[in-house]
Amino acid sequence: MIKSRIRIISINLVLLLVVAAVGWWGWSALHPAPAKVTTTTTVAQMGDVTSSVSASGTVISPGDVGVSPTVNGLLTAIHVRVGQRVAAGDVMAELDHTALKNTLNSASASLKTIQIQLSQSAAAVQTAKDNAAANAITYKAAVDEANQAVSDAAANSSANKVTYQATVDAAQLTVNNAQITNDNYYNTWSYYGFTMDYCKALNLAGVNTTTVTDAFSHCTTILSNAAALTSAKAALVSAQNALANSVLKDYQANNTLSVAYNDALAAQKAGLAKDQLAIATAQQNYDIAKAQQGVNVDNPSVVDFQVAQAALELAQKNYDASFIRAPVSGTVASISASVGMNAPTASSSTVGAVSGFIVLTDVSSLQVSAGFSESDAAKLVVGQDVTYSFAALPNLVATGKLLSIDLLPTTTSGATSYKATFAISEKVPNLKPGMTATATVTTGAAMNVLQVASQAVTIRGSGASVNVITTVAGKDVITRTPVVVGLQGDSADQIISGIKPGTKVVLRSVSASVGTNGFPSVGIPGGLGAAGLAGAAGGGGGARGGRNGG
Repeated sequence: MIKSRIRIISINLVLLLVVAAVGWWGWSALHPAPAKVTTTTTVAQMGDVTSSVSASGTVISPGDVGVSPTVNGLLTAIHVRVGQRVAAGDVMAELDHTALKNTLNSASASLKTIQIQLSQSAAAVQTAKDNAAANAITYKAAVDEANQAVSDAAANSSANKVTYQATVDAAQLTVNNAQITNDNYYNTWSYYGFTMDYCKALNLAGVNTTTVTDAFSHCTTILSNAAALTSAKAALVSAQNALANSVLKDYQANNTLSVAYNDALAAQKAGLAKDQLAIATAQQNYDIAKAQQGVNVDNPSVVDFQVAQAALELAQKNYDASFIRAPVSGTVASISASVGMNAPTASSSTVGAVSGFIVLTDVSSLQVSAGFSESDAAKLVVGQDVTYSFAALPNLVATGKLLSIDLLPTTTSGATSYKATFAISEKVPNLKPGMTATATVTTGAAMNVLQVASQAVTIRGSGASVNVITTVAGKDVITRTPVVVGLQGDSADQIISGIKPGTKVVLRSVSASVGTNGFPSVGIPGGLGAAGLAGAAGGGGGARGGRNGG
């Protein structure tokens, strides 16, 4: 009985121990031991704060020039060799320029011919104008002459009509007088028997006038008066016919002259129109010739013949291009062809970043070209100081200035960068184009200011703080203290206000360890009691990499 009770108690005790062990394990799992934390401190002090950005780039020679002919041709001469110094304008090589010379001569002759042709075309316009002016005088003279003839004929016709009418009037007067004379004599003597029939019979009978003197005398007068009247009447008819014929003749002549005047007017109109057409045609031909040659002025000089001048200039340019000249002074770095070969017009030899048939280099003024990220490029300003290190020259350091920053970015594999070009202030021995250089640009500097290590500063949003450590009752107490940060440097930050020189601040570093239960444990900074722990609550910066919002 007693053994059974002892056995039951033993079993219950074992179960109780198991439950207690499980409970402790569970509590330990939920409440791991803190990791051991070592507290490193630094002191705020006066000093210099600098910030910089760096990028790797390439040494370049801005004076390097690649020279390639702009025309195809066979190399007939090369006047330089690699390593030779040349001056700007020196002929370094020549191409076969026989055909180019012929083209140049042809273009020159063509320009002269075109000048002559255009001059002749201009002269044709002036000739047409001169002919039109002379013809206009001739046309007007013919019209004036025909008009004067019409006027003269009309005047003559009027005068002639008066003359002709006077003749008719005179003949009519003669008839009237003869009629009166005849009537008066006849009427007087016919009463006495001297009638016309009697007188005719007497005359016909052959009467001896000596015996009948009176009768014959009267009859003679009667017959003479009758004959005179008949003759006067005939003369009147003749005068009237002459008047009618003359009037008709003058009318016909006037009509002929009027027709001639109208013909002269029509000829004048047609001639003027023809002459104006000749002027317009000559002017049009001249304008077309000018347009074809790109001439925009009258009386052009040789430079105004734009088309022919362009052809001449192109021929001259091509001919000149057969002489490969040095565009700048420099040293021949490479030659990629030899005499007898076709000169390459495209890039064929490369020195650094420059390509050409002949490459000239100038190592007296080297530069560095490097690409910076977007954030770093935003900090660059032309004129900033820069220092260089060179992979091939590890013991040399050079200085310089930022010359320029590209406005447009370069994107490679999704990464955006901006190329910056730097000058090297001093001559660096053995430095050559194409070597790798690292450019470090000083983007900010604050001299002799209060500063602390950047690792001690925590920045959240627009606010910043440091963990100030003090000793209270023999224990270290950490107090989060707001500060105003000025320049954020590479390793230290400028403190404008919040702490004073000599203030000890914490550089926090955390070392994590794995507990026996398999869960990570976080340590509490050593030497911190309850007061210290309370003072550090809500603070806690970290390393520089995590201080912003850490």
